[in-house]
Order: sequence, then C-alpha cells, then structure tokens
Amino acid sequence: MGAIDADTFLEHGEVFVSAQTGNLVVGVVKLVTAGWQSAWTNGFVWGGYFLGCFVAQGLSERIGQGNRQRQMRWLMLVDVLAYTILASVQGKLLDPWLIFFLGIVAGYELTIFRQVGGVAINNGIMTGNTKTLATSCYQALINHDRQATQRVLRLVSVLVVFLTGCAIGVGLARLAAVDVLWVASGFKLLLLGWLFVPAAVEKPRK
Repeated sequence: MGAIDADTFLEHGEVFVSAQTGNLVVGVVKLVTAGWQSAWTNGFVWGGYFLGCFVAQGLSERIGQGNRQRQMRWLMLVDVLAYTILASVQGKLLDPWLIFFLGIVAGYELTIFRQVGGVAINNGIMTGNTKTLATSCYQALINHDRQATQRVLRLVSVLVVFLTGCAIGVGLARLAAVDVLWVASGFKLLLLGWLFVPAAVEKPRK
C-alpha cells in the first residue's frame, strides 16, 4: 500500500488510494485553491475505496467461514487477480478510472487483511498503528507487559515495511511508473504462496 500510494500521489494527480484521510485533505485543498475540476478525482477514489470495503465485508462473511486459512487464501487470490488485471490494462485505462479501481482494491485489502501476528493493524493507514505503537510502548516500558513488547516489535515491522514500500514506489514512479503495479502483483503472489504454509494464519491474541 505504501508503494501504491506513493505512485498514485506522484503520477496520478496527488491522489491517495488507501490513506483516505490524506486523500480527503488533499481533495479539499484542491477544491478551495483550484476548483472542483482539480478535486473531483479525490472524491472519485474515495467512492472506490468505500465500494471496496463494502464488497470485502460481504465476501468475508460468505467465503470459507469455517476455515480461516482457506478463507484467507481465497480472499488473497481475489486480491492477486485484481492487481494482475489492473497491471495488465493500466495503459488502456484513463487515469480517473485506474485510481478508482485501485481505490476499490485498497478498500478491499484494508478490510480483509487486519492482523499481523495476532496484532490488529491497518496496512495502509499509519495513524491508528502509530497510536497503538505509542500505547503499547507505554505498556511495555512502564508496565513491563511482555505481550505489549511483542506488539511493539510487530507494529515497528509494519511501519518499516510501509515506509520501505513508499520508498520503492517513489523509485519506481521515477524510473517507470508502469512497473509499480506489476511489482505489487508479484509481491501479493508471494503472500498468496505464504498462506499455504500451516503457520501463516495465527489466531488473534487478546
């Protein structure tokens, strides 16, 4: 998500597809300073994001409810296929439609994939993760809570991966923007393979 947001911000009119707080702020700034002709795409991608969350909730309630690991495999397969299709047709889509569909996929991902090692995370929006990191740091340092220490380590890893993704997205956008979605598709394919490892899906921890 970091790579995709960096790419869409640089190459597609200062639009975020996953970080909707930033997307709406940028949209309002454009509206006030440049008019609706500049701002409408930020609202359009917000609609795509909303639709993605809506669809993801329905799929998660209907696919593989009795087997968490099998459910995640199917849901990740949908994600991989969506990115591969978008990567294949991105050169033929008008910019607003590309970011709209990317918004759908972002909403889908952020609704479906919300756990890392049993810790609730948001893999595209770091505001909540930063808050959880700060409160977990307090619990680990002041209360000597071992579970909080594990949460800190996992949340730091999420932040590092997200920032690394942003850096990769910037680099690829400067070199050849068309490659960003293919790189993301390949990475998601690797994650799909990981879900066939028995230890891949852990039970949520209190």
